[in-house]
Amino acid sequence: MFDFSEIKLVKNPNENFVGIRKSQLGDNYEFWLPNGFNDFPEGNFDKVRELFFKMYRTFRKFETDNKPIRRVNINRSDYQEDQDQTTVSSGGLSLQTEEGESCQLYSKLRMIERVLETYDDLAINSIQKKIKRTDDIDYSQIHKYLDRAIYLDNDVIYVETMDLPSPVLRYETTDIVNLYCYILDEIIQQLDEDVPENVKNHIQNIRVLAQYFKDDYLTSEQSIFDKDTFLETTNILKEALDNIDKYTYYKDADYWGLYEAIETFLYGELNPNLDDGEYWGIKGFSLIWEDMCSTYFFRNHKNQICFADTDINLNGYLNPTRQEEDINRVGNLSIKIPDGINFWKQWLYSIESDISEDNKLLKWHELLVIEFDANFRHLVLAERMELHPDYDYSDYGYDRSPDLKLMKKFLRPDLVLQNNEDYLEIIDYKDVPIEFYLNSSNLSPKEHNKYKYDIIKQLTYELALQKLHKISKNHFFIPYYYNLPQTSNILGEIESSLNIKGIRVFKANFFLIQEEYLKENI
Repeated sequence: MFDFSEIKLVKNPNENFVGIRKSQLGDNYEFWLPNGFNDFPEGNFDKVRELFFKMYRTFRKFETDNKPIRRVNINRSDYQEDQDQTTVSSGGLSLQTEEGESCQLYSKLRMIERVLETYDDLAINSIQKKIKRTDDIDYSQIHKYLDRAIYLDNDVIYVETMDLPSPVLRYETTDIVNLYCYILDEIIQQLDEDVPENVKNHIQNIRVLAQYFKDDYLTSEQSIFDKDTFLETTNILKEALDNIDKYTYYKDADYWGLYEAIETFLYGELNPNLDDGEYWGIKGFSLIWEDMCSTYFFRNHKNQICFADTDINLNGYLNPTRQEEDINRVGNLSIKIPDGINFWKQWLYSIESDISEDNKLLKWHELLVIEFDANFRHLVLAERMELHPDYDYSDYGYDRSPDLKLMKKFLRPDLVLQNNEDYLEIIDYKDVPIEFYLNSSNLSPKEHNKYKYDIIKQLTYELALQKLHKISKNHFFIPYYYNLPQTSNILGEIESSLNIKGIRVFKANFFLIQEEYLKENI
């Protein structure tokens, strides 16, 4: 397992990667942090450990939520690349962002997964007690063996053997159960009991067996994940495993299952060159950030949401428009996405607006529309629409050309909120560091194109809505690390030095957003 005090932190990496992997320049590990973590403390064992286990839970939840739905099956080169796509890969999920960037999620970390997956209450019990024939006689059970008894002439019955619980192995065999349960219990605590159901249902039993191991081998202060006792505790566990294996003479499949799980945890390493789940992290964190933010707003501002480009799963949420297996998903509007000659469904969230047409209330997605000239890249602005006065749209071929054949384009901002004063807020989640906006003149050509394209999209959202509504806020919502107590409910703050054509940049409290996301699993 990792020594969190020895992990090198990589902040604002050139590669779009979040996770842990072996350094290419040495044998040490590197933790590539999310965007916005410039102020994350260096060399802090506890902070790094807490972040690691929260990211572990985050990756696992994202994979669990996305694997069952339809969009995980599509990621072909000939597919229209203007929507988010996801496919299953050997190590986790393969994803593609709206901008066409290829992403890979590796949520399986064998050091931990092996311990969690190995737990089997029946196997634990089978190692603790095996059934064998014994010459010992339990007279309280003798009535069960009368059919086997030999009846002597003097009315005495003789029972030769009984099938009674009896340890088959040496005492050390029980130790491997206790050692395994100790490691499992330490992991359970770090994951805040966010573990598979079969483990969660037996936490008390696991804790009891773990305590047996602690009583025999460790002091009350020692722990695998404590900054002061990590190395000492790990060495004791390795020595205990060696001794147990040396003095255990009978080793069946149950024994080897536990042994290999312990060995993988204590000695396992990451291999960044293999596409097998050992390479832990994600290339392309933006989709997870979007789901995290959507979860936060649906949990805390559900009544204000007019439109959301998401179909997240929420515990306790009942959606009457969906089938049983998807009843907890928020999407209530199905749109068709072209897939070659066929179509597939993608779900959005859209409710009725206060605008009617032909005696029918329009839904918000029907207001998020602009019209295009059928010719190449000409935006036709209706009379109600005005270009932002400070931005030159002509660079993108947009034009006011009149009397042209029109086609509609339906827009999909991440979130539209309506506050108590009936003003609208437009929010788009961006997984970029604050420097992306502060130092836009230093961006690479590719980054600069993204910067300009994001502004165009954000102003177009506002353009489509401003005919009949007033826009109070138009935000880019980016991740940011704040050194605040875990109980803090501060969502974040506006970067006061930035005002990009009326768009403000909101630095969102990463841990607060993440905590709301992870509550879904508890």
